[in-house]
Amino acid sequence: MIVSICDDNSIGREVLRELLLEYKRQREISDLEILEYDSPVAMARDLDRLESDVYLLDIIFPDGNGIDLAKEIRLRYHHNPIIFITSSQKDTLNAFNVFALRYFVKPVRPKPFFETLDYAVGRLQEDAPKYFMINTTEGKQRLRFSTIMYVERKNQVLHITMNTGKVYESVTLREAFANKLRPLLEDDRFVQTHVSFVVNLDAVDSYRKDHMVMQDGRNIPISRNFNTSVKERYLSYFC
Repeated sequence: MIVSICDDNSIGREVLRELLLEYKRQREISDLEILEYDSPVAMARDLDRLESDVYLLDIIFPDGNGIDLAKEIRLRYHHNPIIFITSSQKDTLNAFNVFALRYFVKPVRPKPFFETLDYAVGRLQEDAPKYFMINTTEGKQRLRFSTIMYVERKNQVLHITMNTGKVYESVTLREAFANKLRPLLEDDRFVQTHVSFVVNLDAVDSYRKDHMVMQDGRNIPISRNFNTSVKERYLSYFC
């Protein structure tokens, strides 16, 4: 499990690090890794290349704020727990607008902090990461479901667009499009909108009658043959 701390105060980072190490000892967690950042800019730079399981964020920084950083995290990772630990008491509403798990005002006490981590770990275990295996022109790739925005078939090649903007191109398909993407389509997040498109509903910005607008601005068509199934899946997922 990877936990990232973002706090410009070195003492604040040290306090959280010691709490996490004590939590690791008490809960006998063998694989806890702690990453530390002293600014939102530094953490934001790493978001595309490194996903953490839990984010511990301060809010007030000289070069930004934790709420904006949380928005950047949410653009990429929709369900990873975010916990705010700050000296500010005025940002609770903004914190919940980015679906924060908890909001602590410093100094944080071990018991409620550990209880919050227990809940976060439980959620992570229930929503264990799923990966889509695909042979690409760059070699075999293991792509986390949550980071795939949409998949497009062009001729017999898949173009897989990630939430970082990177596009992976598969080798030539030897099987049907829907069959190859069955692992995705068996997950509630994904729906086929067209004979050549599968989208991640978490990456949809808006839903229209004949297309979906993705978070990167791309319009993904909804064909007549898939219109009813897309509508049903969209409503059941979000309502």
